[in-house]
Amino acid sequence: MHSNERKFIHYQSAKHDIMVGDDIRMSAKRINIRVTSNHVGISRQSSQIGQSKMIWSCPLCASELRLMGQSMRCDNNHSFDCAKEGYVNLLPAHHKNSKQPGDSGAMIAARRRIHDAELYLPLAEEIITVIEACTNIKTLLDIGCGEGYYDGEISRRFGDIDLYGVDVSKDAIRFASKRYPAHHYAVANALNLPLISGSVDLALRIFAPSNDVEINRVLADDGLYLEVGPAPMHLWELREALYESPREHSTHRREADGMIMLREGQCRYESSLNSNLLEALVSATPFAFKGDRNRRAALLEHDQMTMTMSFDWRLFKKR
Repeated sequence: MHSNERKFIHYQSAKHDIMVGDDIRMSAKRINIRVTSNHVGISRQSSQIGQSKMIWSCPLCASELRLMGQSMRCDNNHSFDCAKEGYVNLLPAHHKNSKQPGDSGAMIAARRRIHDAELYLPLAEEIITVIEACTNIKTLLDIGCGEGYYDGEISRRFGDIDLYGVDVSKDAIRFASKRYPAHHYAVANALNLPLISGSVDLALRIFAPSNDVEINRVLADDGLYLEVGPAPMHLWELREALYESPREHSTHRREADGMIMLREGQCRYESSLNSNLLEALVSATPFAFKGDRNRRAALLEHDQMTMTMSFDWRLFKKR
């Protein structure tokens, strides 16, 4: 399915049959729900990526980083080499909680398989619809960006947004940089963001940890923060198969420190997964290591399974 053929449908269901390669087919029945709370006028204006400047800051002293040849350097002479793929590693050793923090290469590869199969495309379209209604989004930060799937969909729709992404996984950032060379990526801790204060118009967090203090710091005046997470019934059939007494996901917060909530909504649909896509989905999530081992083996024997995909989102504005 090409990007110019995609249609986003509100308040009704739509059925899509998507063929990816010879062995993965997804059929999705989508129901998208949006609820508006505080009514705030929002409409986008364009910007030029070429006119933007780098907004990375030194993770050691917080001063601005400048690109000098194949490295980034601050006024205090701290230097960080840029990888051949284009990203920069801004995760000092004392900020790591393990030798290789973040998702493994195997999890990243599995996640790319399900993203290439467009399993999460309805969610990406929902996020794009929210961004379309936002004012003056020139710089976007994806916190916990993974291998950059949502960034790619966003930049496909908004070529004028300067897009930054951080993730603690070097494997994920390497993949994102190779696939989306026009974006700016860094290996970094989401709880200690290496960005200049007040430099971000929209911060986006999808299924990742975050720090409200840091988000407020990097947001510009009147900056926006879009938080996306699993709704209570997300991947319910998977949890039913893995656990004797499965539990729903917790309800997401409607308040964030230093921010006011503007809007909220939900994206929900069902997907029919074949065995290849089911195996990729399990491998791409913490379920690869959770639940009963025998139950997991039985789950992967399924030739077909219908899966509930359900997400909540909240749009906040910096006070």
